[in-house]
Amino acid sequence: MLKDSETSRYAARRTHRTYTREFKAELVAACQLPGVSIAAVAGAHAMNDNVLHRWLKEHARSGCHRQNTIEGNADRSIVSSPSNLPAFIPVRLPAPGPGPIEQAIKVDIRKGALTMSITWPTSASADFASWAASILK
Repeated sequence: MLKDSETSRYAARRTHRTYTREFKAELVAACQLPGVSIAAVAGAHAMNDNVLHRWLKEHARSGCHRQNTIEGNADRSIVSSPSNLPAFIPVRLPAPGPGPIEQAIKVDIRKGALTMSITWPTSASADFASWAASILK
């Protein structure tokens, strides 16, 4: 127990941060957008991501962090809306050449200045496994 003449060993008392319901609801809604990192949202607001994870669990359990749709809040957003996210971009792959493509297992073995490159067909992968096991002994 501290005596009156003694000072506390802690200079400043830790403060407990409090957040408004609207702020919690906005962050929970932002985290539920596709492709959004919870840690990034928490970091952007200088808070621990564990707090945000707890809010998401509470919301999933009881729906307590539901966002009210008020027109005045339409211009405020935490994260860009899904319509601003990049769309799917199709990529053209080269057409396969004539005949089946044989896949191969390629291994480079180096020992000192010596290098050995081995290419083995995947159809004989069991043989490659036994050969590699014998080499590695």
